[in-house]
Amino acid sequence: MATILFLNRLDDRWMESIRRLKREFSHVEMITYKEAENPRDLLPQADAIVTGYLSREEVRKASRLKAIFVPFAGVNMLPIEDIRQRSIIVSNAHGNAKYVAERALALALALLGRVVEYHEDLERGIWHGFAVGNTSEDRWVTLFEKRCAVLGLGKIGRELAKLLKAFGCYVTGFKKTPSKKPIPNVDEITTDLEETVENAKVVFVTLPLTPETEGLIDSNILSKMRGKYLINVGRGRVIDEEALYKALKEGILAGAAIDVWYQYPESPNHAVLPSRYPIHTFKNVVISPHVSGIVEEAMQANMEETLENIRSWLITGEPLNKVDLERMY
Repeated sequence: MATILFLNRLDDRWMESIRRLKREFSHVEMITYKEAENPRDLLPQADAIVTGYLSREEVRKASRLKAIFVPFAGVNMLPIEDIRQRSIIVSNAHGNAKYVAERALALALALLGRVVEYHEDLERGIWHGFAVGNTSEDRWVTLFEKRCAVLGLGKIGRELAKLLKAFGCYVTGFKKTPSKKPIPNVDEITTDLEETVENAKVVFVTLPLTPETEGLIDSNILSKMRGKYLINVGRGRVIDEEALYKALKEGILAGAAIDVWYQYPESPNHAVLPSRYPIHTFKNVVISPHVSGIVEEAMQANMEETLENIRSWLITGEPLNKVDLERMY
């Protein structure tokens, strides 16, 4: 009998879906925190695990492990090299893509529109606009007809390009590898990162974190972005942390909106700033606590996609979504 451990957080919807899956595959043992106080103690008997977080030691303990189902897109919290050496299948879920794209657009509109800055000023009785003389310093920037770069043309990047077209934006997409086929809503596809950012007014980062993308947006690339806006909903460490801070401090960037970070709390009650540098103190920065996918519909979509991946694996031996462990996406 195959055994699947569910180590992810499970709400009532998950539990009901797992019950249906159990009825369909009665020969498969599916263990959650309802069946075992600590399912991680059962790692040695697991054939598959549902989680996005495993240590090297845990992978070693799971001697029977054949598949890992990540209930979201990122796989950078797994010991990929250990997994690859054992030819363990990794499957992930992209059901939240259009909602992350929505958040990226919202962050861009908030940044260019100076929404947070004006909100905080008005809380203190400080006005901007026609009520106090309508000075040039009070003007915000529209997204309409802007040249936009989308770094990463996976599902999030493609959904974002679709949204940007509603604003009449010219969209340039950056890929690490050449694309032979056109991509809907993308006007131009390039593998030249410097050229991509130089020709855009607004740069969106939707890249996953891999050895190739870590620190990809470094001081050199940021130096090409004078007067431009940067929005990151991919992963924090795709952008070099110190270089980002300096680009803001030195006035190179017109502004930044960020949902993905460098430091995270170790527990629910742990208060920690998102960066080692005071990025959050700049007026032209909008910060968000990595919540692009934390919307009801996105969580439902990721759950359903994860369960379909499990179902496909149980029937065919292959999930619908299979991560390329060389590329880590």
